[in-house]
Amino acid sequence: MALFGRKKNNTVDDLVDGADEAAVEAVVRPAPQEGEPGVDRPWEREGDGPYDLAEWPDLAGRVDLGALRLPAVAGMQMRLDIEQGTNRVVGATVGFGASQAQVQAFAAPRTIGLWDELRAEIARGLVEAGGAAQTVDGVLGKELRARMPGRAPDGRVAFQPARFLGINGPRWFLRVVVNGPAAQDEAQFAPILAFVRMIVVNRGDEPRPPREVLALTAPAGVMEAAAVQAQAAREQAAQAAAAQVAEQAPVLRQPSAAAVAGIRPAAAPSTAPTVREAARHREDGPDTEAPKAPSNPEFT
Repeated sequence: MALFGRKKNNTVDDLVDGADEAAVEAVVRPAPQEGEPGVDRPWEREGDGPYDLAEWPDLAGRVDLGALRLPAVAGMQMRLDIEQGTNRVVGATVGFGASQAQVQAFAAPRTIGLWDELRAEIARGLVEAGGAAQTVDGVLGKELRARMPGRAPDGRVAFQPARFLGINGPRWFLRVVVNGPAAQDEAQFAPILAFVRMIVVNRGDEPRPPREVLALTAPAGVMEAAAVQAQAAREQAAQAAAAQVAEQAPVLRQPSAAAVAGIRPAAAPSTAPTVREAARHREDGPDTEAPKAPSNPEFT
C-alpha cells in the first residue's frame, strides 16, 4: 500500500460508530505514572497504552481503520493485509526502516486474557515447524522471541528472528509481530514500541466469539486504488507470460500453399538427359571420328 499521510479527525462522533458520547466522556483514563514504563516502573496498559477507545477518545493524528486507529508517524510505510478468499482486511503491516510490525486485533473474553494461552500455542507451532521460541519479560509484559524457519535464495534452510507481542485489553486482544533488525536490536525496536503504545482499539459492542479477528476497514479510496493496481499487475503478468512462451516456442516455417493442398511443386529443370534422350544417343552413337564396329562381324 502507499504511504499514508497524517489524518486529522474533527470530532469523536465522526469516528465512533454508534458510540455514546456521554459514556465516552464519562470515562476517566488513568494518568500515566512518572518514569519510563517497563524501565523505571512496571508497564500499565490503561495508562501507558495501547488504549481502548473509551480510554483515549482523542483520535487526532491517527489512521482510521475502523477497529484499529493507528498513529501516523512521519516516514512510516503501511500496507493492509487482505485475507485470501474473503478479501477482508484482517491486519496492517507497518514499516519502520528495514523492520516491520504486523498488527492484528481479536475479540477476547470479558475477564480472561488470551495472551498466555496463545503464546504457548505459537511457541509450540514454531518448534514443530523446525524453529525455536522463548518467552522473555519485555516492556509490555511477557513476549515471545522466536527463530522462524524459511528458505534462503539458494534453497537452504534459513532462520529469521521474530518478536511476538501480546496485549490483553477490555474484550479485545492485540497481537504484534516484529520482523527485521528490530526483532533483536532494542534501539531499532524503540520506535515500534512507541507506535504500539499509541494504538487505539475500537472493539465495538456486538457479541463476538473469542479469537475472532476484528476486520478492519480501509480508508476511503484505498481499496479502489488497490483493485486497480491488482488488475494492472495481473495484466502485466499475463503479458510477460505470453512473451516468455513466445520466446521459448520453436520457430515454425510456414509451408507453401501448394504443399498445404497436397500438391508437390514441380522439380527444377535439370541438365541431366532424360531416359528417352539417353536411348537415342545410344542408337545414333556419338558424333566422333572413331571407327564403328560392324553390325555382323565375322569371326575366324
